Amino acid sequence: ERGVEVRLRTTATQIVTTTGEATNETETPAVRAVRLATGEELPADIVVANADAWNVYHQLLPNTAAARPAIKALDRATPSFSGFVLLLAVAGRTPGLAHHNVWFPDDYDAEFDSLFGREARPVADPTVYVCAPDDALMRPDSDHESWFVLVNAPRNGTGAGAIDWRAPGLAETYADQVLAVLARRGVDLRDRILWREIRTPADLADATAAPGGAIYGTSSNGTRAAFLRPANATAVTGLYLVGGSSHPGGGLPLVGMGAELVANLIGRA
Repeated sequence: ERGVEVRLRTTATQIVTTTGEATNETETPAVRAVRLATGEELPADIVVANADAWNVYHQLLPNTAAARPAIKALDRATPSFSGFVLLLAVAGRTPGLAHHNVWFPDDYDAEFDSLFGREARPVADPTVYVCAPDDALMRPDSDHESWFVLVNAPRNGTGAGAIDWRAPGLAETYADQVLAVLARRGVDLRDRILWREIRTPADLADATAAPGGAIYGTSSNGTRAAFLRPANATAVTGLYLVGGSSHPGGGLPLVGMGAELVANLIGRA
């Protein structure tokens, strides 16, 4: 209706700027195009990047002087954790089940020790979040349920706060463990599961290009964390950042606020 051309399954490989790839330019760079994996360039005066800010600065932008302060700040920051997801088709109906459900562990602090400790590991007794919408589009059979199960998980990769989620058997074993945790907390689905799909932090990284599958960009360490996130207006004229990795942060309300900030910045440009 607005005349927008939407391109699906199209990979952007570079945000092309007026200063090219020189590293010592003093001129303020400005966006001029987006280059696709096919080699095609889409001319643009304004680019709104919803990619993770780390990817924007490290992979999509040329290494110009204007981008270096943001790159240094991102490199100093602690990446956020990720999430381990189960998509379940569940036979029958569960008494007392709401749209949003959370089952907390006895030791909440231990969960974050697992995520951010010197040796990260899947959380043994995690907080379990479940979204089970009472929606015919989500569960075509009215006698069954559709469950989205999410637990906090270390990022995929190496180093602090990361593990190798591609290790053989790890995903299936941990999925069984999450279901066992639910059973201990009074909701045993194991004999009711019609099928399940597992999505690990490695899968999230593959699907979204978020480094290691980090959900929130950088971790919110401290009361000023939201103000230290990458700014919505960048040092590259015409380039704006939106999404959970940029100001003001992750979660639908904050991401929506960030989108409004960007719309207003573009309107005043």
